[in-house]
Amino acid sequence: MTRFVLGRLAWMAAILLGVSLVAFLLMRAIPGDFAIAAAGSQSVAPEVLAAIRRDLGLDQPLMAQYLGWLGHALTGDLGTSFVTRRPVLGELLDRLAVTIQLTLLAAVIAAAMGVATGLAAARLRGVTDWLVRLWNGLMLAVPNYVVATLIVLLFGLYFPEVTVLGYTPFLENPLANLASLLLPAIALALAVSVTIAENTRAAVLEVANQDFVMVARAKGLTPATILRDYLMRNALTPVVTAAGLKIAALLGGSILVETIFAIPGMGQYLFDSINSRDYPVIQAIVLVAAGIVVLVNTLIDIAYARIDARVQM
Repeated sequence: MTRFVLGRLAWMAAILLGVSLVAFLLMRAIPGDFAIAAAGSQSVAPEVLAAIRRDLGLDQPLMAQYLGWLGHALTGDLGTSFVTRRPVLGELLDRLAVTIQLTLLAAVIAAAMGVATGLAAARLRGVTDWLVRLWNGLMLAVPNYVVATLIVLLFGLYFPEVTVLGYTPFLENPLANLASLLLPAIALALAVSVTIAENTRAAVLEVANQDFVMVARAKGLTPATILRDYLMRNALTPVVTAAGLKIAALLGGSILVETIFAIPGMGQYLFDSINSRDYPVIQAIVLVAAGIVVLVNTLIDIAYARIDARVQM
């Protein structure tokens, strides 16, 4: 198991290194001048721009700039924002905490909804299965930002007493914090939940026809025991894989949802930084987001290996 984990960690480091290089080069490929963006004005004297380039290290070769930025990033220094003139790491951590709250809540909702509806469709069949499949198809066809917009309009028009926009910090009021994140989390979770539901349905139907389930029924075991000890445990492997990949994708989907609901998370921070061409912030967010996604996928690989004995460790 140790060798398996170390191999996955090595792949994780290699992927993050590649992401950091791509993010750095893409920022340099965007039309415009870093020095002018840092100065905050188009009408700047040439000698001032030259001084800014020296301070930012933009007068050095591109690879030297990248190695310098990577070295600082490894020590926790992600640069200074062009807009606020403050260290990016401090601002990013505050926004990241909000995004993690939203993502975890959406993941719990998606997993609960997906497993429950998928299991109901597989076990009850008939009308229940038809309704679940119809709902899943509808939710897969509708992007989460459309769902988020519809939720805002619905509650704004018919439930004005419910606060839809904005965010309450957890330490200020835990219940109000949960209430401010619930609707955005539902908007994020719906598309993910239907994927989990379809995988749960397919996995349970496949396992239900296996010989060991037939033997358990022939022994006279209760349906609850068969469901818990035979169906769910053996159907868990593909569901864990699908759920892990989709839950990691919640981070990317939070950008527009956070903007629509005015949630001050990492997604909205990225949106604002792109509009203001705040390159250090964009690079830092891409690197941190990629790190989270790769870490989640690595943990899913390890969990898969622990669940499925056929995986070589």
